[in-house]
Amino acid sequence: MKKDRAVLRKLEKRADQLFQIRGREKYPVSIISGEPTEVGHHFIPKSQSNNLRYDFDNYIPLTNKEHCRHHLSGDPSIVSTIVLKRGSKWYDDLNLRRHIIRKHTKEYLQEVIENLSKPLPF
Repeated sequence: MKKDRAVLRKLEKRADQLFQIRGREKYPVSIISGEPTEVGHHFIPKSQSNNLRYDFDNYIPLTNKEHCRHHLSGDPSIVSTIVLKRGSKWYDDLNLRRHIIRKHTKEYLQEVIENLSKPLPF
């Protein structure tokens, strides 16, 4: 059991890394400032939805400064700007899909890694 959890954590870590890499390719500039993307923020936190963890609709391109400002100060202008730019339909759809339960199995994570290892179609 302990070994199984270690394998899953390792696969999640690799999938998370690839998701960040592909996200920066898909969204090269911050949605807030237009500066180069440094980090992908999960609009719906990973802790609240395994289903949206590797979903690019949930990927918000930010600079490190913007990401820290959001997490450390809770700056509401970040969230309002994201919703304004992405739209209410995006927001409503994301909130519906956040409640879908997605079990992170070894097979699922391997599939995510395989898909994220391929160049994204633009």
